[in-house]
Amino acid sequence: MSDSGCHSLLRLLAREGPEAIWKASPRRLSEWGLAPRAIVRYQEKRRCFVLEEALAVMMSTGLGFVAFGSGLYPRELAQLVHPPAGLFFRGEVEVLERLTECPRVTIVGTRRATAYGLRVTDAFASAFSGQGIAVVSGMALGIDTQAHKAALESDGLTVAVLGCGADVVYPRRHRSVYERIARGGIVLSELPPGSGPARWTFPHRNRLLAALGDATVVVEASCTSGALQTVDHALELGRPVFSIPGSIYADGHKGCNALLYQGAFPALDPCVTVEDFLFLTRMERLGRRPIWTLRLKGGGARDGGGGPSEVQDPKLAGILESLASAPCSAENLMAEKGLTAREVMAALGGLESRGLVMRGGPGLYIRAP
Repeated sequence: MSDSGCHSLLRLLAREGPEAIWKASPRRLSEWGLAPRAIVRYQEKRRCFVLEEALAVMMSTGLGFVAFGSGLYPRELAQLVHPPAGLFFRGEVEVLERLTECPRVTIVGTRRATAYGLRVTDAFASAFSGQGIAVVSGMALGIDTQAHKAALESDGLTVAVLGCGADVVYPRRHRSVYERIARGGIVLSELPPGSGPARWTFPHRNRLLAALGDATVVVEASCTSGALQTVDHALELGRPVFSIPGSIYADGHKGCNALLYQGAFPALDPCVTVEDFLFLTRMERLGRRPIWTLRLKGGGARDGGGGPSEVQDPKLAGILESLASAPCSAENLMAEKGLTAREVMAALGGLESRGLVMRGGPGLYIRAP
């Protein structure tokens, strides 16, 4: 778990567990290294919290809870500067276990989807689901819900991350989709049960969408779309971003086209994009496997090289030189080397697969020893 920006109480939660912290005296909290002001704030919150009432609400709504640091808490969320202290969820615990073990792609886009956007979303979400990759989205109108539907129709795993409580159906017209996801997938939220949607909850939710996905695919998005907030979070975490091109005359595609101009990976064919996803994210997914055995076109995933060896490519050699002394982000490498995001992420992926580069923190890379 990364400590960057992570609240001291969260680090303590991961180390000692929720039950021990809940029962801990101020003296014990101090012995564990919690600052006096943090202890006072925690005591105030604990006094106001009625555990029996909270458990009764969760029982009545059918929600479960996963605390920060537990085995079911997606470890990728701990890379966020402000990770949630826990997640409320609807769904089976066994499905949540599968979620923590399988590759995941986040698919986002506009609420005002066109027929083109819905068709494209269906094709890409189905292709990812067909290869055992979980589809993550926000259950909003338009692109998000279409991504969930396509995954469900493909008998794949899909995850809805809500900007309201996990027991709240929003928008209301999506109750049938919500119920289908809760039966076969997972509905997640960091907000307490009964929390309604608000203007701030959706931008806050977007960081979870970015962190849960090993990569983000943007289908349709204007230049002011909330989907671009998810992209920003994904780039901060060092995750690949794919963008589907659209008409240069349509406002609803200008955000996607701008991403391509800035160096996002073009998503032109669903099957090829799945292969690109698996290649670019394989180091990030180390230790996780698809929901079922993958069979790629051409007999297997592409290989970037057999191991550490002499680097002949000047671009790769220059990146290795920059990473030799201190960790560096992909954005800094882009600025320093004059490369596009696609060039930098492809280079880092290849160098990682050969054991020459390793992660030095969230969104950071460093030369391997």
